[in-house]
Amino acid sequence: MEQIKMPKCSFCQKTYEFPRGLTLVLNDGSVLHFCSSKCRRNSQLGRKSRKVKWVKKMKHTRAELIREIKEEAEEKEEAKEGKKELEEEIKKAEEKQKEEEKTEEKEEKKKEEKKK
Repeated sequence: MEQIKMPKCSFCQKTYEFPRGLTLVLNDGSVLHFCSSKCRRNSQLGRKSRKVKWVKKMKHTRAELIREIKEEAEEKEEAKEGKKELEEEIKKAEEKQKEEEKTEEKEEKKKEEKKK
């Protein structure tokens, strides 16, 4: 049994099953394949596929999407680590401030005792 070659859309470059879509043969003999009426209409309107946002989104391969998701997850983890470090620094600063306040109070008490 022969396998039928899956056509590639002339606009969005997406492969689709053979019975679906539309095949146009122009007067000069060139063949255009369209996976949907959306692609056909955009092509007839003279739009460039590289400038259309939804085509750009479709062109991302799975590997690129997975890579982007991993990068975002790593950035979030780094942000969490940064927040933890900041919280630790804040706690240390607060502890130092409390210690300084205690030492100041002790000094004030000593000064008061000396005055008496």
